Amino acid sequence: MKIAFILPSLVNKGPIIVVHNIVKNLKKSVDLIDVYYFDESNSSLNFECDIYQISKTQFIDFDKYDIIHSHTLRSDLYVYKWKNKIKKAKILTTIHQDTFASFSIRYNRFISSIITLYWCYVQRQFDGVVAISNQLKNKYNKLLSGKITTIYNGCDITEAKTQIEIENLIRQYKNHKYKVLGAYATITQGKGLLQIVKVLDLLPDYVFVLIGEGPYLETIKSYVEKFKLSNQVLFIPYIEAPYSYLSLMDVYMMPSYSEGFGLAMVEAALAKKSIVCSNIPSFNEIFNSDEVCFFELDNLNSLRNSIKTAYLERLQRGERANSKVTMFFTAEKMAENHLLYYKKLLKK
Repeated sequence: MKIAFILPSLVNKGPIIVVHNIVKNLKKSVDLIDVYYFDESNSSLNFECDIYQISKTQFIDFDKYDIIHSHTLRSDLYVYKWKNKIKKAKILTTIHQDTFASFSIRYNRFISSIITLYWCYVQRQFDGVVAISNQLKNKYNKLLSGKITTIYNGCDITEAKTQIEIENLIRQYKNHKYKVLGAYATITQGKGLLQIVKVLDLLPDYVFVLIGEGPYLETIKSYVEKFKLSNQVLFIPYIEAPYSYLSLMDVYMMPSYSEGFGLAMVEAALAKKSIVCSNIPSFNEIFNSDEVCFFELDNLNSLRNSIKTAYLERLQRGERANSKVTMFFTAEKMAENHLLYYKKLLKK
């Protein structure tokens, strides 16, 4: 089997990490894997296969491959543009987010409806669509004419060097008896991270370590400055392997308003961290209330109580969450499920 992945870039986040893990775990099971991408990035992942930068108007030898798998809207539009010239290869895509909910947060419901309907129209022209949760599959099944199947994301965490300066900054808080809440993400409004900052007034013995960059970062920093919370919040810029610092966190925070899966939360579970997350369908599909602590969105009392419980029961909950993800949500399991789906498409 020969596979090509089409990506917007090689940047170290969400969908790209997923493909990186698929490539790493499938390369010995197939004849060829190539990755094509559009944009250069300063935070690119190193893929264990050949990579090629292309333009959105550039034609590639699609029928050199059995499977063409695109990820994100730009990549889907690129494959759709050349669809009529693809004679042999099967084409498929992945839904990495609740499209309508995500665009509603970024824009508004009207614009989100237009984008969602158009994107689903494009995806309907593909041979198959992967959803990363049953919640997404059920929501978009009709719009995609039943071409959709669920394959859960998976990940692994490997040893990576940490920066001693960053370690020391976090350890200073721990040395002063603070409990450490942590999160890493591309910082957008939809990630819900401002909720954690707001609850710190109710938790004077906690600090929040936030790793990452993004368009909503300045809003969070402004709030911290306005309400004089700088002694309880530590901002750390982009780091290539942020999970390397999980060992220094007491509780991992995942307060998203909408999320397709929650890859960072699975990484935290692999590190046996206690987790607090928003009570949304995609998170309920991964964990139950014995494994993580759920809280109600925009309810600071609910968030405070969940954080306290997660800290007090951090060892037990970390173990239970770890047992769940090592059984169902590893990168190896995800890659195996993709290979089975590719073979199923090729039989049709």
